[in-house]
Amino acid sequence: MDGFVRQKATTATIASTTMIEIQVILFGPAREIAGKDTVKVTLPDAATVDDLKAQLASEFPKWRSGINAVRFAIDDAFVSGTHLLSNQDQVSVIPPVSGGMESRSRDWVCLSASPLDVAACYAYLADHSAGDAGGDCVFVGRTRNEQHETNGPLKRLSYEAHDSMALVQMKRLVAAARERWPICSVVLAHRVGDVETGEASVVIGVSCGHRAEAFDACRWLIDELKKEVPIWKREVWETGATSWSGTQDGGPERNEDG
Repeated sequence: MDGFVRQKATTATIASTTMIEIQVILFGPAREIAGKDTVKVTLPDAATVDDLKAQLASEFPKWRSGINAVRFAIDDAFVSGTHLLSNQDQVSVIPPVSGGMESRSRDWVCLSASPLDVAACYAYLADHSAGDAGGDCVFVGRTRNEQHETNGPLKRLSYEAHDSMALVQMKRLVAAARERWPICSVVLAHRVGDVETGEASVVIGVSCGHRAEAFDACRWLIDELKKEVPIWKREVWETGATSWSGTQDGGPERNEDG
């Protein structure tokens, strides 16, 4: 019995010394979101600034969209995410000097006359999801090989857009998707101009906490983009003949993936 008591006491002693308390001092928009000047956070011993960041994002959901934009300082010096915290550290949260902690920077919406970099899209999702994403879904639509009965093989697709209106509509789709699903980050990129066979014409990426949400949001975005965004494609064949995709009379039709 005495051994059990001693073991229990020892365990309790270890548990009591494995947590540290951090005082977090807030400035600017971080203070307004939290509604207070300081916050006390309890973390396991050997926790890092990245651990503190994750805890703050959990306690203040409105911070999640902008937590990666803030910097942390101890004793008037900036510290990295891997910096080890000590008990009773006073950590200052320093938002961007020129702006707030909004979610707009987490979405990449663009039209591009240059080839789309799929790897860069994956990297963007990873870098702008504040560590909350459990699943990334990326759709890539490409120009595929096709054969016309009289005009031979397809050489390329040529995309035309009402640029300003297309970007507005694309951003509205992203905003609508965010209302339907708990999205961490979005990439919505479309080519304009000539796209050779095998090249990507559209890349849509969605990061969410769970894979099902990422799949659903990504599928919805490509379907809605095809219906709502003023981008058209023209097929260019080996003979030099051209045709607007999906039409019989040469009139423009909304874009299709790949």
